[in-house]
Amino acid sequence: MSEMGAKLERVKVAARSAVLHGQNSWSMQFLASQDPRFADVWEAAGAIPGWFGHVNAAAQFHILAELRPERIVEIGSYLGKSTVFYAKSLEVLGIDGKVTSIDPHTGDRQHLEALGISELPSFDLFRSHLLATGISDYVETIVATSHEASAGWKDPIDFLFIDGWHSYEAVMEDGLDWIPHLTDRAVVFFDDATRYPEVSRAINDLAGRGTIHLYGDAFGQAIAGRRPEAPKSVQTVLRSYRPLTRYLPGHRFVR
Repeated sequence: MSEMGAKLERVKVAARSAVLHGQNSWSMQFLASQDPRFADVWEAAGAIPGWFGHVNAAAQFHILAELRPERIVEIGSYLGKSTVFYAKSLEVLGIDGKVTSIDPHTGDRQHLEALGISELPSFDLFRSHLLATGISDYVETIVATSHEASAGWKDPIDFLFIDGWHSYEAVMEDGLDWIPHLTDRAVVFFDDATRYPEVSRAINDLAGRGTIHLYGDAFGQAIAGRRPEAPKSVQTVLRSYRPLTRYLPGHRFVR
């Protein structure tokens, strides 16, 4: 590539990054403005280390406010950022519900791979974050793998967050173990749906079995549910995602 070609490529990359960042900022502001109670939720959850992003929280809170789930199950808790988010959401929305947090607390894939180690215990920090934010009464903690926790599970689930080990086999197993417990109105989020091809493939295969309907992607997460038609709040989240470029070639609004 010539020097001029290299410069043009750098400009192209910078421009694309700026446009995407601007759209995400707009989406964040739009979703957060839908309900002023979200600010209290993020004040508690935002201070905790973790991968659960501000815009993901705003999107999910908008859906939780409509769905009003009595039982939330999250697979993969790490240091408790998403756990605190869900529990605080129940509190501010006035929902008499429970968050079931499932994690063996042996480490996050990204950290384990970056450090070249096989285990990084996280439970003590997780517990400390729950106590510090004062939401422990809303949380049921299960220190086990998702598959182990599913044995004997019988309670209906209104909201499911699958953020466990990001491999094809693990996502398929999580889906097959937990999707059968979803209520007719339930919504399920799959994290890192666009980051890892094996996760995306597993989500498509789970949807292909006909037990859930895939609504689309937004902010790196796939959204699905029991009903064929997405709830209004899910439609709002999907419309808010990259409003300027989602119809351009190469952008997949719907998976």
